[in-house]
Amino acid sequence: MNTKEQNFDIMGGPSKDTLFDACKYAYSKTTKMIIEFDVASGYTQPPESKNCAYVKMQMADIKIAGIEHEDGSGDSFNLRGYCRANINPFGEVVSGRPYEFRAYYNTKTRKGHISFTQ
Repeated sequence: MNTKEQNFDIMGGPSKDTLFDACKYAYSKTTKMIIEFDVASGYTQPPESKNCAYVKMQMADIKIAGIEHEDGSGDSFNLRGYCRANINPFGEVVSGRPYEFRAYYNTKTRKGHISFTQ
C-alpha cells in the first residue's frame, strides 16, 4: 500500500475535557461533538520571522478515534482519528478530502503537530 504522509503544526485546539468527550462520542449516532484544531497549512514568511502569520487549514468532520498519554504530565497526548481537510494552503477552496491522522497535542500549550495520510 502506497500512502503519502504530510506533517503540519497545530497552533491551537481543544481543552483536555473536550478532547476526551470527542473520543467518547466519535461514533455516536445521537451525540455530535464538534471539535476544531487550528492547523497551519502554510506560512506568510519563514516561521521564525517576527511578522510571520500562518494560513489556517480548512478542516471538518474531525473524529478522535484514539487517545494515548504521551508522557506522565497529563497534558501531552498522542491522538489518532479521521477528518476531511484541504491541505493545500493556497489552493482552491474545496470540501476537503478524507484523511486519517495521527497527532501529538499538548492540552496545556494547545500546540503540537499532526500528520495526514490518505
